[in-house]
Amino acid sequence: MDHARVQTLVAEFIRGVNPDAAEPDGEKTWSELGVDSLSLVDLLFKLERELGVTIADDALPEITTVGGLMAHVAS
Repeated sequence: MDHARVQTLVAEFIRGVNPDAAEPDGEKTWSELGVDSLSLVDLLFKLERELGVTIADDALPEITTVGGLMAHVAS
């Protein structure tokens, strides 16, 4: 999986949801970036569609940070 591509997609999505958000890093939580749970689901669908990955619904509670998402997509 192209880590840079995932990071770019995540950063673009976050800027679309919250233009004032800080640059996403691995330790930032979604709430720190202004991403609510509904927006997070939209992001996961976008990643699935654009990257051809599957993110199981039961993984959502464990994906609390940008780094957690990156690790999950890479696995």
